[in-house]
Amino acid sequence: MAISSFGKILTVLDLFSVSRPVINVDIICEELGLSKPTSYRYLKELVSADLLKRINGTSGDYTLGSKIAVLDYVSRTTDPLVQISTPFMRNIVERTELCCLLTYLNDDYCIDIHHEIFKDTELLSYGRGCPRPIYVGASPKTMVSHLSKQRMHDYYERFQHELSESGFAVDEPSFIQRMRKIKKQGFYFSQGEIDPNVSGLAVPVRFSSKEVPLALTLVASKNRFDF
Repeated sequence: MAISSFGKILTVLDLFSVSRPVINVDIICEELGLSKPTSYRYLKELVSADLLKRINGTSGDYTLGSKIAVLDYVSRTTDPLVQISTPFMRNIVERTELCCLLTYLNDDYCIDIHHEIFKDTELLSYGRGCPRPIYVGASPKTMVSHLSKQRMHDYYERFQHELSESGFAVDEPSFIQRMRKIKKQGFYFSQGEIDPNVSGLAVPVRFSSKEVPLALTLVASKNRFDF
């Protein structure tokens, strides 16, 4: 499906990450294959919408604009899934003294839409808005196990190399078998798949029978899960 002009402009936002909080026209040209006039036009549109802002005193560096913070605030305070889940997640954290994540499965990554932490614990590779690969960790595997047969096949086709390299599945039959086992047992426990010192225990949370469930995951150092 062809991307609309508006959609193409928004691809500029995909260039931002924690490791690259600032972009310029050269980065846009190189990574998106655009001409300089087009890149400048995209920047102008995004700045006018407050989605980007130019950094004063630079030769043309841009960072995320104030509208991003506004949208994040609106999402955090009004998202019905977050509103429903927050009291339960806080109760879980108080009872277990572990961190708790609510995770959504996207096409190319999974992302925490809410988290509750125990005291001053640092989540590092986890937390609201932090994208993670969808082929490692407890959260994505729990959600993927509930995909339809066709979507699970498509998922394997896209990530078979990573799944094999991580030792999870060497071929599609073994992958399907492991996914069925995860779905049947109702949880998945990972050890050091994302962070070598962190373990995660995830269960599916279904808000709608028509959608893939989200994952509710307890995260802590590996020694906290010794049992």
